[in-house]
Amino acid sequence: MCTTQEKVRDITLKFEELNLNSDLKASIQKLGFTDCTDIQEAAFDPIVSGKDVAGLSQTGSGKTAAFLIPLIERIYRSREENSTRGFKDWKSNSFILVLVPTRELAEQVLKNLDHLTTDEKIRAVSVYGGVSYDKQKSLIAEGVEFVIATPGRLIDLHKEHVINLSNVKAIVFDEADRMFDMGFKDDMRYILQRIPLERQYLVFSATLNFDVLNVAYEFGSNPLELNISRENTKAEQVNDHILHVGQEDKPKFLLSILKKTNPEQVIVFSNF
Repeated sequence: MCTTQEKVRDITLKFEELNLNSDLKASIQKLGFTDCTDIQEAAFDPIVSGKDVAGLSQTGSGKTAAFLIPLIERIYRSREENSTRGFKDWKSNSFILVLVPTRELAEQVLKNLDHLTTDEKIRAVSVYGGVSYDKQKSLIAEGVEFVIATPGRLIDLHKEHVINLSNVKAIVFDEADRMFDMGFKDDMRYILQRIPLERQYLVFSATLNFDVLNVAYEFGSNPLELNISRENTKAEQVNDHILHVGQEDKPKFLLSILKKTNPEQVIVFSNF
C-alpha cells in the first residue's frame, strides 16, 4: 500500500478561519493563539473530515494541538444534527483514545487538552502506571471524551472491564516512534485488535519508521502522510548542543550548567 504525501502551502492559516465551534474558538483565543503552525494547518481538514493521518513534524512544532483541536471540533460537532465534521453515531460512552509512551507525556497532553476545553463540556482522564487505580477508575466511571494512556495501564484497566475499547471512535499514537523504541509494539497490536475497525487512526511523531506505518497497514489503515520536514526533527526556534562528558561526570556537569545559566524553567530527560 502506498501512503499519500501532501506538501504544506506556504501560507499561514489563522485559527479564526477554521470555522470552529464557538466554545473551542473561545478557548483558543483565551490562550492567545492566532496562527496555525504548519502541522496544525496541514492536519486540520483531513482530521475533521474523518481521514486517517500520519503526521511528521519537528519537536516543538505544535503536534499535540494538531490532533487535539480537530478532534475536539469533531466531538462538538457530533452533538449537532447533520454536521459533516462530527463522528458518526457518537454516543454518551464514546471516547477518543490517545496512546503515549510515558506518564510525563500523558500529563502534558492532558494539560494541553484542559487548556483547549475550559468550558468543561469535554472531559478527559490520564491513565498510567505508578499511581493508584482508584482515581483513574472513578473518572472513567463518570464518563470521559478523551482517555490519554500509556499502553500497560490501559490494558490492565481493559482486562478489569473498567475501559471498554469497543467504544473508541478514534485512536491517536503520539510519539509513535518512541513507543516502538520502548518495546510497546505488541501492546499496540493488542489494543488495535480490540477497538472497532470503523475508527479514525492518527499517528504523530517527529520521525516515522517503516514499522510504525506497517502496523497501520496491518490493521486496515492507509493514512495520509503529512510530512512537514523530513530533514529536521526539531523546530527552528529550538537550539541544541551536544556536550561530551564521562558517565560519572554528568551530575556535577549538569549542576554547573544550571548554576551558570540560572534558567527560570528546566526539563531534564533521563533514560531511568
